Amino acid sequence: MKDTASERLRAFRARNRQYQELGYDREAAFRSLVREARPLEGPALDVGTGKGLLARELARLGMDVVSVDISSAERELACLLAHESGVAGRVVFAQADAARLPYPDGHFGCAAMMDVLHHLEEPGPVLSEMVRVVRPGGRLLLADFDEAGFELVARISRQEGREHLRSATTVTLAREILTRAGLRCLMKTNGHHHEMVVLQKVRSEDRHGEGDQT
Repeated sequence: MKDTASERLRAFRARNRQYQELGYDREAAFRSLVREARPLEGPALDVGTGKGLLARELARLGMDVVSVDISSAERELACLLAHESGVAGRVVFAQADAARLPYPDGHFGCAAMMDVLHHLEEPGPVLSEMVRVVRPGGRLLLADFDEAGFELVARISRQEGREHLRSATTVTLAREILTRAGLRCLMKTNGHHHEMVVLQKVRSEDRHGEGDQT
Protein backbone atom coordinates (compact mmCIF):
# COMPACT_ATOMS: atom_id res chain seq x y z
CA MET A 1 0.00 0.00 0.00
CA LYS A 2 2.80 2.44 0.87
CA ASP A 3 4.55 1.76 -2.44
CA THR A 4 1.31 2.35 -4.33
CA ALA A 5 0.69 5.61 -2.48
CA SER A 6 4.25 6.75 -3.10
CA GLU A 7 3.96 6.02 -6.81
CA ARG A 8 0.70 7.94 -7.04
CA LEU A 9 2.20 10.86 -5.18
CA ARG A 10 5.19 10.95 -7.53
CA ALA A 11 2.89 10.81 -10.55
CA PHE A 12 0.75 13.61 -9.10
CA ARG A 13 3.77 15.86 -8.61
CA ALA A 14 5.14 15.04 -12.05
CA ARG A 15 1.79 16.01 -13.59
CA ASN A 16 1.81 19.25 -11.62
CA ARG A 17 5.23 20.06 -13.06
CA GLN A 18 3.89 19.42 -16.56
CA TYR A 19 1.07 21.86 -15.95
CA GLN A 20 3.42 24.46 -14.51
CA GLU A 21 5.68 24.23 -17.56
CA LEU A 22 2.62 25.15 -19.63
CA GLY A 23 1.77 28.10 -17.39
CA TYR A 24 -0.88 26.52 -15.16
CA ASP A 25 -0.40 26.18 -11.40
CA ARG A 26 -2.94 23.53 -10.52
CA GLU A 27 -2.86 23.89 -6.75
CA ALA A 28 -2.87 27.69 -6.86
CA ALA A 29 -6.00 27.54 -9.04
CA PHE A 30 -7.96 25.60 -6.41
CA ARG A 31 -6.65 27.85 -3.64
CA SER A 32 -7.49 31.10 -5.43
CA LEU A 33 -10.98 30.15 -6.57
CA VAL A 34 -12.03 28.88 -3.14
CA ARG A 35 -10.87 32.10 -1.54
CA GLU A 36 -12.69 34.22 -4.11
CA ALA A 37 -15.94 32.44 -3.22
CA ARG A 38 -15.80 33.53 0.44
CA PRO A 39 -17.54 33.90 2.79
CA LEU A 40 -18.30 30.19 2.99
CA GLU A 41 -19.86 28.44 5.97
CA GLY A 42 -19.39 24.83 7.00
CA PRO A 43 -19.74 22.03 7.06
CA ALA A 44 -18.76 21.93 3.40
CA LEU A 45 -19.59 19.37 0.74
CA ASP A 46 -17.04 18.66 -2.01
CA VAL A 47 -18.57 16.84 -4.99
CA GLY A 48 -16.09 14.77 -6.97
CA THR A 49 -13.05 14.04 -4.80
CA GLY A 50 -10.42 13.38 -7.46
CA LYS A 51 -7.07 14.18 -5.82
CA GLY A 52 -8.84 15.90 -2.92
CA LEU A 53 -7.49 19.34 -3.82
CA LEU A 54 -10.81 21.14 -3.44
CA ALA A 55 -11.57 19.41 -0.14
CA ARG A 56 -8.13 20.40 1.11
CA GLU A 57 -8.64 24.08 0.27
CA LEU A 58 -12.08 24.14 1.87
CA ALA A 59 -10.62 22.58 5.02
CA ARG A 60 -7.85 25.19 5.04
CA LEU A 61 -10.57 27.79 5.58
CA GLY A 62 -11.30 26.05 8.88
CA MET A 63 -14.39 24.11 7.84
CA ASP A 64 -15.21 20.45 8.31
CA VAL A 65 -15.53 18.88 4.85
CA VAL A 66 -17.22 15.81 3.42
CA SER A 67 -15.82 14.89 0.01
CA VAL A 68 -17.81 12.41 -2.09
CA ASP A 69 -16.94 10.48 -5.23
CA ILE A 70 -18.62 7.52 -6.90
CA SER A 71 -15.16 5.94 -7.30
CA SER A 72 -12.70 5.16 -4.52
CA ALA A 73 -9.74 4.77 -6.91
CA GLU A 74 -7.87 7.91 -5.84
CA ARG A 75 -9.02 8.16 -2.24
CA GLU A 76 -5.68 6.91 -0.92
CA LEU A 77 -3.82 9.76 -2.65
CA ALA A 78 -6.43 12.32 -1.53
CA CYS A 79 -6.00 11.16 2.07
CA LEU A 80 -2.22 11.36 1.79
CA LEU A 81 -2.32 14.91 0.43
CA ALA A 82 -4.75 15.93 3.19
CA HIS A 83 -2.36 14.53 5.80
CA GLU A 84 0.58 16.38 4.25
CA SER A 85 -1.40 19.62 4.41
CA GLY A 86 -2.38 19.13 8.05
CA VAL A 87 -6.13 19.08 7.38
CA ALA A 88 -6.87 15.34 7.50
CA GLY A 89 -8.75 15.72 10.78
CA ARG A 90 -11.28 18.01 9.09
CA VAL A 91 -11.95 15.97 5.92
CA VAL A 92 -14.01 12.81 5.48
CA PHE A 93 -13.66 11.08 2.10
CA ALA A 94 -16.77 9.06 1.31
CA GLN A 95 -17.84 6.89 -1.60
CA ALA A 96 -21.26 8.09 -2.73
CA ASP A 97 -23.26 8.83 -5.87
CA ALA A 98 -23.60 12.63 -6.11
CA ALA A 99 -26.98 12.17 -7.77
CA ARG A 100 -28.25 10.35 -4.64
CA LEU A 101 -26.46 11.90 -1.68
CA PRO A 102 -26.94 10.11 1.67
CA TYR A 103 -27.34 13.36 3.63
CA PRO A 104 -30.46 15.12 4.92
CA ASP A 105 -31.88 18.37 3.57
CA GLY A 106 -29.92 21.45 4.62
CA HIS A 107 -27.08 19.44 6.17
CA PHE A 108 -24.25 21.57 4.70
CA GLY A 109 -23.40 25.25 4.88
CA CYS A 110 -21.95 25.21 1.37
CA ALA A 111 -21.26 22.85 -1.54
CA ALA A 112 -18.53 23.01 -4.16
CA MET A 113 -17.60 21.23 -7.36
CA MET A 114 -14.51 21.89 -9.49
CA ASP A 115 -13.45 20.25 -12.77
CA VAL A 116 -16.39 17.84 -12.58
CA LEU A 117 -19.12 19.40 -14.73
CA HIS A 118 -17.52 18.37 -18.03
CA HIS A 119 -17.73 14.74 -16.90
CA LEU A 120 -21.53 14.95 -16.44
CA GLU A 121 -23.81 14.06 -19.34
CA GLU A 122 -26.89 14.88 -17.25
CA PRO A 123 -26.01 17.50 -14.63
CA GLY A 124 -29.56 18.05 -13.36
CA PRO A 125 -29.70 15.31 -10.70
CA VAL A 126 -26.29 16.20 -9.25
CA LEU A 127 -27.05 19.92 -9.12
CA SER A 128 -30.45 19.23 -7.60
CA GLU A 129 -28.87 17.15 -4.84
CA MET A 130 -26.29 19.85 -4.13
CA VAL A 131 -29.10 22.37 -3.67
CA ARG A 132 -31.09 20.00 -1.49
CA VAL A 133 -28.32 19.33 1.03
CA VAL A 134 -27.27 22.99 1.41
CA ARG A 135 -29.12 25.02 3.99
CA PRO A 136 -31.03 28.17 2.92
CA GLY A 137 -28.60 31.07 2.63
CA GLY A 138 -25.73 28.71 1.85
CA ARG A 139 -23.50 29.01 -1.19
CA LEU A 140 -22.73 26.76 -4.15
CA LEU A 141 -19.36 27.11 -5.86
CA LEU A 142 -19.05 25.66 -9.38
CA ALA A 143 -15.86 25.85 -11.44
CA ASP A 144 -14.51 24.17 -14.54
CA PHE A 145 -11.84 24.79 -17.16
CA ASP A 146 -12.22 27.59 -19.66
CA GLU A 147 -11.37 26.90 -23.32
CA ALA A 148 -7.67 27.56 -22.78
CA GLY A 149 -7.71 25.21 -19.81
CA PHE A 150 -9.43 22.45 -21.75
CA GLU A 151 -6.87 22.77 -24.53
CA LEU A 152 -4.06 22.53 -22.01
CA VAL A 153 -5.49 19.35 -20.45
CA ALA A 154 -6.17 17.88 -23.90
CA ARG A 155 -2.59 18.63 -24.94
CA ILE A 156 -1.13 16.68 -22.04
CA SER A 157 -3.59 13.83 -22.61
CA ARG A 158 -2.58 13.61 -26.28
CA GLN A 159 1.07 13.42 -25.27
CA GLU A 160 0.16 10.35 -23.22
CA GLY A 161 -1.81 8.79 -26.06
CA ARG A 162 -5.17 9.47 -24.46
CA GLU A 163 -8.19 11.62 -25.23
CA HIS A 164 -9.64 13.87 -22.55
CA LEU A 165 -13.39 13.36 -22.88
CA ARG A 166 -15.71 16.30 -22.41
CA SER A 167 -19.49 16.45 -22.22
CA ALA A 168 -21.66 19.39 -23.26
CA THR A 169 -22.13 20.46 -19.63
CA THR A 170 -20.57 23.85 -18.91
CA VAL A 171 -20.45 26.32 -16.04
CA THR A 172 -22.87 28.53 -17.99
CA LEU A 173 -25.36 25.70 -18.39
CA ALA A 174 -25.11 24.79 -14.70
CA ARG A 175 -25.70 28.42 -13.73
CA GLU A 176 -28.78 28.58 -15.94
CA ILE A 177 -30.18 25.39 -14.40
CA LEU A 178 -29.62 26.67 -10.87
CA THR A 179 -30.98 30.18 -11.43
CA ARG A 180 -34.12 28.65 -12.96
CA ALA A 181 -34.38 26.59 -9.77
CA GLY A 182 -34.45 29.83 -7.76
CA LEU A 183 -30.83 30.30 -6.73
CA ARG A 184 -29.27 33.76 -6.86
CA CYS A 185 -26.04 34.21 -8.81
CA LEU A 186 -23.63 36.19 -6.62
CA MET A 187 -20.53 36.15 -8.78
CA LYS A 188 -19.10 35.07 -12.13
CA THR A 189 -15.36 35.18 -12.64
CA ASN A 190 -12.49 33.82 -14.70
CA GLY A 191 -8.96 33.00 -13.62
CA HIS A 192 -6.31 30.29 -13.55
CA HIS A 193 -7.74 28.78 -16.76
CA HIS A 194 -11.14 28.37 -15.09
CA GLU A 195 -14.64 29.77 -15.17
CA MET A 196 -16.40 29.99 -11.82
CA VAL A 197 -19.80 30.96 -10.49
CA VAL A 198 -20.99 31.36 -6.93
CA LEU A 199 -24.70 31.03 -6.24
CA GLN A 200 -26.78 31.32 -3.10
CA LYS A 201 -29.72 29.23 -2.01
CA VAL A 202 -32.35 31.85 -1.29
CA ARG A 203 -34.10 31.81 2.07
CA SER A 204 -37.88 31.67 1.91
CA GLU A 205 -38.20 35.06 3.63
CA ASP A 206 -35.81 36.61 1.08
CA ARG A 207 -37.82 35.13 -1.76
CA HIS A 208 -41.01 36.60 -0.34
CA GLY A 209 -39.27 39.93 0.10
CA GLU A 210 -38.18 39.98 -3.51
CA GLY A 211 -41.74 39.29 -4.55
CA ASP A 212 -43.01 42.15 -2.42
CA GLN A 213 -40.66 44.59 -4.12
CA THR A 214 -41.91 43.91 -7.66
